Amino acid sequence: MGKILLLGDRYTVSLFRMMGAEGKVVEDPYALEDEIKNVRKMEDVDLVLITKDLYDPVREKLDAVISSQTKPLITVIPSPYSEAEPMDVKKLILRALGFG
Repeated sequence: MGKILLLGDRYTVSLFRMMGAEGKVVEDPYALEDEIKNVRKMEDVDLVLITKDLYDPVREKLDAVISSQTKPLITVIPSPYSEAEPMDVKKLILRALGFG
């Protein structure tokens, strides 16, 4: 089983590290695309979580990258600084299986 990696703010990364996941603090949303490219090279990472507040400013630019990515699976999670939205679990599962 591969690793879980979180890209986000200091607070959220610290919480995920306490739970055993790896994390990288990303201050600038516009650096997120480069971080994703670096993560794609890491073969031991199976799941990448990105905080919503980091993702929202560059959503249009990253949607194509994220939707075409099968490994690692990339998904967006709420952070303490963003509003939570319901997740479409069926869509996430289909995407993880390569159908979405």
